[in-house]
Amino acid sequence: MPLNNSLEMGNNIRKWRSLKGFKQITFAELIGTSKTTLSKIENGKSAVSVKRLQKMAVCLNIKTTQLFSDPSDL
Repeated sequence: MPLNNSLEMGNNIRKWRSLKGFKQITFAELIGTSKTTLSKIENGKSAVSVKRLQKMAVCLNIKTTQLFSDPSDL
């Protein structure tokens, strides 16, 4: 995933997480990763696997495909 797409995805994940009321540390624990790794994902510095995207969507109670969209666009 090119950097701009990673950054866009990360921003969407951050927005969804915030919208659903999760602090970064709590969400990281729920998806089975560290706060540092989640921060890298949200800042577009680390790729995210499909499996982890699916886990994020379940925790956020949204469809996986919604992580590809800014929640304010829906």
